[in-house]
Amino acid sequence: MILEKIRTITKEQTQKMIFLGLAIMIFILPIPQCIWPDEASTIAMQATFLMLLGLYFGVIYLIEIYKKRVSLKKQGLAYLCIYGLFLVGIISVLISQDKSLALYGPKNRSEGFLTLISYYFIFIAASLLENKTYRQRILQFFLLLGSIVTVLGILQYTLILEMKERFPGMAYVPMRNPNFYAAFAILFVGIGIGGFLTYREDLKVTHPFRWWNRAFWYVLILFGYAACICASSSVVYVGLIMIFLMSFFLEIVTKRRRFLSLLLLVVGLVTMMILFDLIRGGSVSEEFFSVGNQIQESGSVFADSVGTNRMGAWRRIVALLPEHWLFGCGIEQLGRTYLDKYGWINGTYFDKAHNEYLHLWITEGIFAVLFYLVFLFALFLPGILQFMEKFKKKIKIIEEKYVFDEITQIVFLAFFGYIAQAFFNISVVQVAPYFWMMCGLLYSRKREAI
Repeated sequence: MILEKIRTITKEQTQKMIFLGLAIMIFILPIPQCIWPDEASTIAMQATFLMLLGLYFGVIYLIEIYKKRVSLKKQGLAYLCIYGLFLVGIISVLISQDKSLALYGPKNRSEGFLTLISYYFIFIAASLLENKTYRQRILQFFLLLGSIVTVLGILQYTLILEMKERFPGMAYVPMRNPNFYAAFAILFVGIGIGGFLTYREDLKVTHPFRWWNRAFWYVLILFGYAACICASSSVVYVGLIMIFLMSFFLEIVTKRRRFLSLLLLVVGLVTMMILFDLIRGGSVSEEFFSVGNQIQESGSVFADSVGTNRMGAWRRIVALLPEHWLFGCGIEQLGRTYLDKYGWINGTYFDKAHNEYLHLWITEGIFAVLFYLVFLFALFLPGILQFMEKFKKKIKIIEEKYVFDEITQIVFLAFFGYIAQAFFNISVVQVAPYFWMMCGLLYSRKREAI
């Protein structure tokens, strides 16, 4: 009976189910943190929701395989890397001392293996969403949420909205932490810049925001800049600078060379920084130059205090690699391993490496980080080739497998900005699901090619 019902599920019905799941995730995920911003139990609520969502998308994926609309024999490189991460994750759970934490998490800001699986299925679901209308709406919903989050951040930063001050003078609701808020802001402003640079008059009919013009996209970018500044985190400027550099590169290779547009983007950021500097008495520019000042004060780029103690943490974690380089110390076991080796240093210890790539290596081993880097490359390569006219033959081959439209071009800069700031930030349940969703939209594959 069940198999008979599955056989009747059409491709359009599957697309609708994927769309509804992603749409619900976008708006439901932040709600616990908005209601209880300082409660650690909210992370458990969010992680539980993600696990249920991952199960939902997993069932849809199995249905697609059963219906032979997805072939396991013709998967792309990114999918193979996801399978590799899944297998490595199982090994990591088995070798973990605290298997409950490794499997389920979520303690403080931990991501258990079940949460990671949820991310993988969010990516797969978004990558199978080839219906153009649904893809457009998903992007619209994310920008709507981002606008709300931006306004909350500005209100909190300016003290108009009073919260329990875990981080005085910094925006963090509904992401729990200014660094997490910064990662979300990078995704938001990256999409804004992508929309601003890719908008053309001849795209009005098919553009996801066809009733908008470039001025409206620019306003979105300014709000995104405001969110970045309100996070009061130097991490955010790493992502912004890399987005600017990639935008400059793309303007050259596409021969559009709209350098005035790039100048407007930089001027917008500088203007917003000056404005907030006036509000906060120079604290914004101090944050921008904070790492340089820390290096100057300490006299060395390798001093413990550089990067808000990141350099000291990295040196100690790298020293742990010879013992755990192959399979890692176990998912979310870094805190225990760090304490066993170093104990408390200046009243702190590190349960996250504050570098996604280093954290993946120390917790899940060398194979995990290699799978993840190849996964990112599998998204980056077709993502950037779509802009390059001189690679027409390669593009033609890639277009036979992937959905290339304005959505993928808009999402590309957000993807690039996030993976750049990830060198100095951590993955958390409040933000990571949106990144994996963006990865899926960027990697959307044509079903007939699969």
